[in-house]
Amino acid sequence: MAPTPNQALSQSAQLQELTKKIDEQNAKIDMLSQQILKLELEITNHRPGVMIGEGTPTPSSSTSTSTAAPEALAKADNGNSHVVARGETLTSIAKMHGVSVSELQKYNHIDNPLKLQAGQTLLIPPSPVPSPSSSGE
Repeated sequence: MAPTPNQALSQSAQLQELTKKIDEQNAKIDMLSQQILKLELEITNHRPGVMIGEGTPTPSSSTSTSTAAPEALAKADNGNSHVVARGETLTSIAKMHGVSVSELQKYNHIDNPLKLQAGQTLLIPPSPVPSPSSSGE
């Protein structure tokens, strides 16, 4: 009924190997996503108002969104929301804002992280302040 010690060890080794491969692929995806974002920002700086991957405006957006998008991508300091750019992943967005992927997913009620779309607005969960002395500056 229970797996033998050899079977359990073999399954554990396979899981560890798969986890390592997934982590490596996620790291590559994150690196590529960051490169894509940098290139999009460069293009946007040369041609204001044009964002790659934005063929049609989202229903909830206003006409000023296209000019605000580069600033939201470049800064996103307000910590309240993030407009998803083409090529971004939940992992890269979570890293940008210092939150975990699971927090971001739960906060935005995302069941399938593969269905992120460019132009989608994600709410960023508040992250705990590491130390009270940092607010003095």
